Amino acid sequence: MSTETMRVIAMAGGIIALAAIAAWMGLAHGCEQAGDGVVAGQVTIDPQLAAKVEPTDVLFVIVRRPGGMPRPLAVRRVDGPKFPVAFELTNKDVMVQGTELRGMVEVIARVDKDGQAGPAQPGDLEGRSDKNPMLVGSRDLQIVINTVVEGRGLR
Repeated sequence: MSTETMRVIAMAGGIIALAAIAAWMGLAHGCEQAGDGVVAGQVTIDPQLAAKVEPTDVLFVIVRRPGGMPRPLAVRRVDGPKFPVAFELTNKDVMVQGTELRGMVEVIARVDKDGQAGPAQPGDLEGRSDKNPMLVGSRDLQIVINTVVEGRGLR
């Protein structure tokens, strides 16, 4: 292969990598319109775990960056959940004012036994979308809570 061919291949690879980063961050042209700052769907619970849900439990639907800090971008709290639970998180649900839901995210649902926001504790129940990671704008997510937390929860 000639030096010129290698340069062209390297340049094309760089352009593709920059486009991937821009899409991940929600900066690519049209991401704002397509993403619309919304993540929505439904949370169900595995029938084998349904009996573990108490009336005092709290459901948290958590949106965060994949592979990033575990701090959520946005959270929706549902006291005493009755499954299935429909959810919609928007820019009104972000944790830090001025932050927007855009780019690539992952969505996790947790039945929290002590009702306190924070990291999962042993005994909490969790599930994640099988579409993780996804672009903001997904509206048909299905999350099945199917895991009992034994350590520090889903990562």
